[in-house]
Amino acid sequence: MTHWNRARSALEWSTFYGVCTWLLASGITNKMHGQHVWTIILSRTLMGLIIAFIKPIAVPWWVRGLAVGIIVNIPVGLIMNGFPDFGNMLGFWYMLITGAIIGVLIELALKHREKELLAQEESK
Repeated sequence: MTHWNRARSALEWSTFYGVCTWLLASGITNKMHGQHVWTIILSRTLMGLIIAFIKPIAVPWWVRGLAVGIIVNIPVGLIMNGFPDFGNMLGFWYMLITGAIIGVLIELALKHREKELLAQEESK
C-alpha cells in the first residue's frame, strides 16, 4: 500500500470514528459547542495521520494503534475536563478509552485494506 493510499484511508476512517465519538459524547452531554465537537473530531483525525505515517516501526499493528490512541489523547483528555458535564476526570477517561479503542480500529481497517490491495495486485 503506497503512503498516499494509507494516509487517505487512515484519514477517512479516523474522521468517521471522530464523528462517531462526537455522537457518543453528545449522548453523554447536550452542552457541546462547536469548539468541543471540533476538538473531538480533529483529535481522531490527528490519530489517523500519525498512524498512517509510522508504518515502518516494527511493532504489532494493534500495539501501534493502542499506543498512538493513548499518547494523542492524554492532552486532549485534559482539555475535555474543562468542557461542561465532563469534569471530575470523566473527559480524560472518555477520551483515553475511546482513543485507545479507535486507534486499534484504525489500524485494523488499514490492515484489512492492505490485504485487499495486495490480493488485487496479485490477481493482475
